[in-house]
Amino acid sequence: MQYYSEEKMQNLRLRLEKEILNWPNVTTKKMYGCPCYKNNEKLFAFLVTDGVVLTKVSQQDKIELSKEFEIEPFQAGKRTVNKWPQIRVDETTDVKKVIPFIRISYNQSQTSL
Repeated sequence: MQYYSEEKMQNLRLRLEKEILNWPNVTTKKMYGCPCYKNNEKLFAFLVTDGVVLTKVSQQDKIELSKEFEIEPFQAGKRTVNKWPQIRVDETTDVKKVIPFIRISYNQSQTSL
């Protein structure tokens, strides 16, 4: 199963990375074909086709996310990862609205060191 299409997501990826890769201790790595973002080796976000998945957000963060974006749990094959919201994003998405939520996941990854 292919989770990520660079052809479809390249412009969005570049726009997001312009911000994210400037944060302290952020590294990027491909996992399962998806661009992943880590803070001191702790995964905090990754891209999938038509979305961004956050790995370090609270239930309250998910409620706030759902006010701004269409979200759903990340599907890893047949497995549903309810703790990881997938934010539906595309070329028309205002990246400036997505960044604060990615930043929350990044900040939470620092506290879970």
